[in-house]
Amino acid sequence: MTDKRFKSYAKAVALSALIIGVASGYAFAADMPVKAPPAAKPVPFFFVNDTSVSFTWFPNATNPGVSGSAGSVIGGIPGAKNTFGRFSGEIDHFDVWEYGTNLIHVEVNQYGPNDPNGGIPGTVGQRELFAFSRSIIGFNEITHSKMFTNPIFTDVGFEVGGNFGINDDYLASDTTVGVFGLNFNLNLPGTVLVGILADKEFSHSSFDSCGPITPGVVANSTCTPALGSFSGDRDFEWTWKVETFISEPLKFMPDQFPVTFINVLNVEGPKGTGISTANCNAVGFGGSCSAPNPFVMGSSAFNSNESKTEVFEDARLSLDTSKAFWGKPGIWDTYVGYRYWYNKFGTNHSAPLFSLEAPGSSIESSAYIGTTYHFK
Repeated sequence: MTDKRFKSYAKAVALSALIIGVASGYAFAADMPVKAPPAAKPVPFFFVNDTSVSFTWFPNATNPGVSGSAGSVIGGIPGAKNTFGRFSGEIDHFDVWEYGTNLIHVEVNQYGPNDPNGGIPGTVGQRELFAFSRSIIGFNEITHSKMFTNPIFTDVGFEVGGNFGINDDYLASDTTVGVFGLNFNLNLPGTVLVGILADKEFSHSSFDSCGPITPGVVANSTCTPALGSFSGDRDFEWTWKVETFISEPLKFMPDQFPVTFINVLNVEGPKGTGISTANCNAVGFGGSCSAPNPFVMGSSAFNSNESKTEVFEDARLSLDTSKAFWGKPGIWDTYVGYRYWYNKFGTNHSAPLFSLEAPGSSIESSAYIGTTYHFK
């Protein structure tokens, strides 16, 4: 028998033995002593558990209402444009569990001296703390089915979350936001998520507060407390919000350059002024909210503070650097990107304050660079 024929014969015998063994195993299983299979490892509560830290540099940031030369002239120079650097340190946590996903984001921003701390020329730039969270409960997951999968989307879920922010600029403001709605995982390559949400915002500005002078409390010097008090609190109307997220690996790139395109596009509808007529009249200038001064709170509160549709887009190309250089994916990323923010914070870019006093300050347009380290 030739060597080739012997190998074929051996393969046939082995296959026959396997078939016979499988077929007869059921008949003799009760009589044969067998070793118990090893216990399955318990499924972790979080299928994915990723915590990372990032550092990002934006060279052309803006802040609505901050005009040029604010770092050297009180209030800046009316009519002068202004941009400044912003350095952002960020911590993110993302996890996936049996019924959905959770995302927590915390960032600390250090602005350049042209957006000074407290609005005081010569001080360091303002600092900002901002955080948000989003949780999604998938309908396929809670029903243990595929009933929410179709040619348009792979899953639908209930989304809930909130935002929180404080800073120490001339407004000394803080903001709290709550959102809830539906999230759709579109049936497209990569990851494409669309959230249709209801949005409710509250804010407070110490600069806009108007009342008895209290030690340690910043107050607007243009107020007329005799006409009443304004706490600086603003209660905005309910509005709609659309949040989208795209993560698309660029598979046409060479294997040694694992690049992913990531895009975040959020659109939020108008939310009013957040100011009641009583509070508006309390700020002063004859008690009229329609007095012809476009640059101060109260005199034109319903004009300069009327919010408009806000558009935020952040697009980046992210390189899995640890995989490219050391063959260890998912540990270290570097990225370049571009951020466009129209009617920032819902401000009206065409209102006198943002078009004449501090032109262009409610529209941010900046490229950026950054890096992320994932703790594994």
